[in-house]
Amino acid sequence: MLAQKLIMACGCIIGLVAIGNGFFDQLGCEGQLFNNNVVPSAAQQIFGQRVIGQSFIAPRHGLNRLDLFFETYQRHNDRDVTLKLWEVSPLDRTLQFSQTFNAASIEDQTWRKFTFPPMANSAGKTYLITLQSPQSRDGNAITIGGIEQNVYPNGTAFAGETIVLADAAFRSCYDMTWLDKWQTLATQFTRHRPSVWGQTSFYVVCFIIYGGLSLTLFWKL
Repeated sequence: MLAQKLIMACGCIIGLVAIGNGFFDQLGCEGQLFNNNVVPSAAQQIFGQRVIGQSFIAPRHGLNRLDLFFETYQRHNDRDVTLKLWEVSPLDRTLQFSQTFNAASIEDQTWRKFTFPPMANSAGKTYLITLQSPQSRDGNAITIGGIEQNVYPNGTAFAGETIVLADAAFRSCYDMTWLDKWQTLATQFTRHRPSVWGQTSFYVVCFIIYGGLSLTLFWKL
């Protein structure tokens, strides 16, 4: 009986660690997470000379990852797609990162990570993500998820050079230490909250109590 309890407790701890690791991986990332393209239209396919884009402003230094939410139309697509990240100024744009991948590696309605060396002075700069696939054709092409509303205040979607009143589903992530991420989490939890809800210590105590009660429950079960 004791051995079974220990195994269950270990399983609980491992599960919590796995969930926490996934959460922690996204902590400090910014962007637009909504997707309402459950059934994207054929007009949203990325093929030929069509270029789909999304702009954003980096809130901090150390930009080193982009996560994009892709749609495959629930079919097998096999042409190459190129993602580019541009730094945009009022007079020019500079290519900062480019990666080509095959559409066959994309699963439907999933996030894909693109990592690159940290950009030391990214804070406050405007960036543009573009996606293009000249070899793709109608019926053999993917698209990017998003929401058909301009809900992201620090950027917008583009179709070529034309602004679209929509936003792609994306995350921009940054090179941060564990301490930086915890401080970011504390700021997000306490920002603009009154009284005790604006104190970091309140959430630390709640987390400790919750963890203790969860372990006790699994131990008794």
